[in-house]
Amino acid sequence: MLQNYINQLVEDLLDAATNPPSPHYIESPPHMKQTPDISELALVPFKPISELVGIQSEFFPDMMDLNTNQCKQVNDAIFKVFDSLHLELVDEPPGLPPEILYDVLTTNWQHPVQYLPLSGMDVELCSRDPLTCPYGDYCNCSGDMDEEEEIPTRFEKIIPKITESIDARFICYINPETLEIEKISKTLMDDMYKYKLTPGYILEDEKLKHENWNQYYVFEPLESHESFKIMEVFVEALEDKKFSEQLLETLNHEKPFANFKWKIDTSSYQQTWLDFKQKWLENHVKQIIWAEINRVSFFDEEINSFYNEDGTTIDPENVPVPSLCVICQNSMADDWEENLLCLINRNDKRNDDDFRCRIFRKIN
Repeated sequence: MLQNYINQLVEDLLDAATNPPSPHYIESPPHMKQTPDISELALVPFKPISELVGIQSEFFPDMMDLNTNQCKQVNDAIFKVFDSLHLELVDEPPGLPPEILYDVLTTNWQHPVQYLPLSGMDVELCSRDPLTCPYGDYCNCSGDMDEEEEIPTRFEKIIPKITESIDARFICYINPETLEIEKISKTLMDDMYKYKLTPGYILEDEKLKHENWNQYYVFEPLESHESFKIMEVFVEALEDKKFSEQLLETLNHEKPFANFKWKIDTSSYQQTWLDFKQKWLENHVKQIIWAEINRVSFFDEEINSFYNEDGTTIDPENVPVPSLCVICQNSMADDWEENLLCLINRNDKRNDDDFRCRIFRKIN
């Protein structure tokens, strides 16, 4: 029965691969007419793979339910989709098992990408942190936090609360300014209809405080491959090799999570496991906080600034706004692409005595 579903899923993926979306319409600024690939890179918005393909991540079965051949089937079809979208997964480690590759691809199906028919896009899924890297032991990324990567001490007091929340399958939001915490059941959030019917968890009544915060960090429960990774590392670290072999055998058979828990709970290593998992989760939370604090803005001056033809940086705050723009629908629109095009156009004509714009649309 499952094989029939996999066959249909593969067929849907191949159909999506043969019918890629239409290229995003962009109008290159005058000084970029000769470099349409650069205009494409600058102006095409990021979208989740699922949105470009029309196949939602929920359609992919859990890795644990598939055999190796079924994983290979879906992987091959996904890479056909990637080819049609001009995407290339550039950081896949050599020797990655089909099951792990399947889990990596499908759990990152919401990964934002640009559809760039002219130049294509390299996709990197490694998080540079072995605690969160989807490739696990197959990746050579290093997760040791250097001294300069330490998080501010004021976050330390809320880390245990965050780890407790995500371990209990809650999505946790924190306000980095006040350190206020809001947690919401992931199970209920995944089923919005059920959420609304659950007494005490009515979404409208909750009003989701984090939506009114100026900024918030999000911590989600671990994916299955991440939880499995913790168990694997724990097993490898055990000095009791006999028990370690028993646990390893458990992980390689059906229902690894339930059977691993039973083995641990009925052994003398229960507290050792809980301490190990707690430490792992704390490091995981610290990595997320550090990444959020050091997140690079899209408009970071050294990375994604806009430049004049002579190489000097364009300062958006110092580009004049002609009176024509004040009554133009395009310049007043709440649209990033429109605003960017207007900015570049105003900058190109900043020294013109008579400012004109061929895409001017007067506000009614």
